Amino acid sequence: MKTDDMNQGLDPAPGQQRLAPGPGRDIIIFLQKSILLLARFWYPIALLLAWIILGSAFLAPALMSAGFTEAGQSIYDFLAPHDHQLPQRSYFLFGESGLDTYSLEQVLDWGADPQNLRAFVGNAEIGYKMALNQRMTAIFVAIVSGGFIWGFARTRFRLRRIGFILLTLPLLLDGISHMISDNSGAGFRDSNAWAVALTGGVFPTTFYEGATFGTLNWLLRTVTGLLFGFGLVWFLFTYLAGRFDPIRAKLEPKLRRMGAIK
Repeated sequence: MKTDDMNQGLDPAPGQQRLAPGPGRDIIIFLQKSILLLARFWYPIALLLAWIILGSAFLAPALMSAGFTEAGQSIYDFLAPHDHQLPQRSYFLFGESGLDTYSLEQVLDWGADPQNLRAFVGNAEIGYKMALNQRMTAIFVAIVSGGFIWGFARTRFRLRRIGFILLTLPLLLDGISHMISDNSGAGFRDSNAWAVALTGGVFPTTFYEGATFGTLNWLLRTVTGLLFGFGLVWFLFTYLAGRFDPIRAKLEPKLRRMGAIK
């Protein structure tokens, strides 16, 4: 139901009959107040949801480290449908190094099941993995930080659709190439021989292989995640503000005149 349709009868033009008190009127007022609530608070709600997801990614290893394994595992399970949680592509916290990343060979040596890698969460010595992988961590860091910047910015330019697509393409190319590499068994994203040829091998071999700190794969996951996250904020938040601000400006005075809100 459109907002204009729900306004009909509640704030009639001169000569029109006002909607009589009753269940129908109460339902319409309730719906309009719900829409106004969303129009007023969509921004903190969106930011809070991003904070909860990012905070949960940090909370899971914190709980595991503190000995609350069931609570920590429940967070891994909750986020697992939306995140591959592969240990060789995740950050580990609360180990001897504080924050670290590990190769596939290392996690296999520490007992990870090669048929179920995501089940490996770590231990007290090496730390416990975050509940979001490297790319998803970068995305939500960008959404949270970009959301704060957007909220305090005096000028909020709207990122056009083509701009958002351009910021999303690097993530899609990197993610899809990894998926093809993993599923086909070719492993071309493990050695990144294409990047060696492209750069003339000017970097050390360790830069091109694996996904630990400082490697090409880690860098690409982080950068593409940040680009997508910031792009999402400046595209979606500005779009939502443009939609909700007029609704708020229209509903607030009408509901005040009716005494439905203060």
